[in-house]
Amino acid sequence: MKKKLLLPVLLSTLAVNYAASANDTGPIFLGEDFAIEYDAEVNTNLVDSSENGNGINLEGSYVSMSVEWRQKVRLVLTGKLEEIFQNNDVEVNEDFDIAEFISEAYIEIREVAGTPMAIIVGKQPIPFGQNVQAMPMFESNPMVGLQEINEVYGVTLDLTEGLLGLFDQLEISAFETEAGDMEIGKIDGMSVRMSKMLTDQWLLTASHARLGNDHINGEEEKRTSIGLIGQTEDGSLIGWAEGVLFSNNPEYPNSRFAITVGGQYQISESTAVVVEYNYIKDELQEIGTGVKTELTRNLSVGADVRYRNYVDQRESDLIFGVTFTYKLGNTGYSENENYLFGTE
Repeated sequence: MKKKLLLPVLLSTLAVNYAASANDTGPIFLGEDFAIEYDAEVNTNLVDSSENGNGINLEGSYVSMSVEWRQKVRLVLTGKLEEIFQNNDVEVNEDFDIAEFISEAYIEIREVAGTPMAIIVGKQPIPFGQNVQAMPMFESNPMVGLQEINEVYGVTLDLTEGLLGLFDQLEISAFETEAGDMEIGKIDGMSVRMSKMLTDQWLLTASHARLGNDHINGEEEKRTSIGLIGQTEDGSLIGWAEGVLFSNNPEYPNSRFAITVGGQYQISESTAVVVEYNYIKDELQEIGTGVKTELTRNLSVGADVRYRNYVDQRESDLIFGVTFTYKLGNTGYSENENYLFGTE
């Protein structure tokens, strides 16, 4: 355990020292045509579960770089930092796999023929659902697998003027459903996500996806999501609700419906509290609460506790988590906060 604690200390020292000079410097320009942006986030997560024991991991940590040409074409590469280290030690992973490391590798073409749209081609996160990641340990959410489609090759068409004016944004994707490698497999998935600002404080999202799951010899999986996010005028209180209808999901084969409801309240300029409830029919229900505090401009700490009750014979699980987050880069953008009223 002492050896594993060296990694958080090492990464925090590097991140804090470097971030002081790196953040908010703006893009690096190469001549008049090219701009380079970079971001990184180190999440040191300490987890204690009555079912799975305790441990330290770097889940959600990443490093990302993009090169943009005349604000029209952008190349993005993103890597998962936890893949570099062996068992989250300071030792380099001897079984390092570049395909597992690279989570995003895509080209984005903006404003095609003067039309307000974008085409994204490559390994990318597929637009689906709300992507609310307010809990400090958001990857512990049992619904993550139903709300996200990540690390797959595909093509996404993003229309910022929606469908006949009915929606503010329309995103259509075709993609493979085998994730995590660097090979383009069978394109057996499709999705569509529509977003509409009902008012300045309320955002409605509707998504539908079909996943072939040929790589696991599974039946075609379907997911339909309806979500609503709202906030007060001053932004101090945010609430969300999302329901997902699905079928043939490998993780929850006995269920067809799930819902998440939550809220976040900003109790001070630097501190917010979060409460979230998750329910997966015939599988489990969970209530969780968390708090997040910004210690410095680049360093924050969060803690959450979740009580999970299973429908089957498994004992209920009590999960505690603490995460230290270190941010650096020249954009101020965080991939782990790309939800609510805009992605950048």
